[in-house]
Amino acid sequence: MTQITQLLPDTRLPGTGDLPATRLGVQFTRYPGYEDRPLQDSFRAAVDDGFTLVVLNSIAAELSAGATTDLRDVADAARQAGVELQLGLGCAGPFGDPATVRESLLEALLCGTELGIKEFFVYTRSVREGAEEEGRFLDHPAQLRLIRANLEALASAALSAKVRINVKTHEDLASPEVLALVRELDPAVFGIGLDVANLVVRGEDPVDVARALGTHVRMTHLEDAVLFPVEEGYRRRLRAIGEGVFDWDGILRNLLDAGVRDFTLEQHRGKFDTPVFDRSWFDHEPHLNAAGLAQVARLGVATHDGVARGRFPALADWDEEPGAAERRRQLLHSASTLRRLLTSIRAGANEPAPTQPGEERLP
Repeated sequence: MTQITQLLPDTRLPGTGDLPATRLGVQFTRYPGYEDRPLQDSFRAAVDDGFTLVVLNSIAAELSAGATTDLRDVADAARQAGVELQLGLGCAGPFGDPATVRESLLEALLCGTELGIKEFFVYTRSVREGAEEEGRFLDHPAQLRLIRANLEALASAALSAKVRINVKTHEDLASPEVLALVRELDPAVFGIGLDVANLVVRGEDPVDVARALGTHVRMTHLEDAVLFPVEEGYRRRLRAIGEGVFDWDGILRNLLDAGVRDFTLEQHRGKFDTPVFDRSWFDHEPHLNAAGLAQVARLGVATHDGVARGRFPALADWDEEPGAAERRRQLLHSASTLRRLLTSIRAGANEPAPTQPGEERLP
């Protein structure tokens, strides 16, 4: 990979004052508009739109559908096109029979390594208030221990294959919890997949988290968001980059300073609230701090102002299920905006960024 993950005293190329080239990636189960077509068609569409990194959401889903031939064809096509392919292994717990969870993850990992994949990610589905599992109550620390054990079971195979497994900042985990997991595991194997839109669900500031996690970040899952004030706190809705309220200049500068060079766009419709007005919510959020909550409140104010100025639709008018054409437009808008932002801080992408249909590519 071209991605640099160790902290460098100066990330600029010697003698040039410029930052090394970055890559623009896209993550999907199927590319917008190709939901009912073979995986190869999705891959070709992404490459045609200018992406040089493709992340598949779940290799496990392809395996369960008996699509191993499709995966091989896509991996071959990626090598021929000079595009890196990365894969999601699935859910690392904490619920379900541990042996079954580990077997499924290992099967996906071994399949991916046979395809030549070097970077993977996993996500989690913990319950912060605790939950019953096989007749016993698991509080959140116990759930984290199960997740850690599931991941640790993959370490030997990953180390042998010289691949990386990245724990995603999913909506259920706070960034310090993800960081602690990675630090407790083998640093030669485990890193972080930073999903900035998920951070606000846990009341965290994306700019500060990008700074705090930066040197551990191996993958990125990028999407903008707005935070609508509701009765119990804030309701997150996802947007194309540049069409939300996140401080992308701050996020990108922190990631670039830490050596991150791959910037991958993710697009989903996850619906979550941050119930900061509910006193009981804080009982299960020990990571919270005043500065982070203040920034979340600032994003809520920016959303309110954006609605008042006509920049965003009101929550009551929100399009919960946009069609394929609109989702593709959002991806291409995100890519164009991201390239412009990276260029403005002297971090040129190594291929032209995708643009919206009908627009000329940026130089």
